[in-house]
Amino acid sequence: MTAPTPKRDEKPRSRRVIALAASACLVFATFAIALIRVLPPPHGRADYLIAGTLSTLAALITIFAGLVLSRRKR
Repeated sequence: MTAPTPKRDEKPRSRRVIALAASACLVFATFAIALIRVLPPPHGRADYLIAGTLSTLAALITIFAGLVLSRRKR
């Protein structure tokens, strides 16, 4: 048996991947900056850990939502 060969006519989905990555980076940076400004001024290691964790969560939710919403349109 042979494996099915991919069609050459199909466009790669690079625009969607680039848009998802850019939006995730933007959301991460926005959340990280906002959370650092909201937390009280003497920042400790735990403050940066919390800000990074919540920013990562927000970026992952953005990617997940982008993938789910892009599949619904098909």
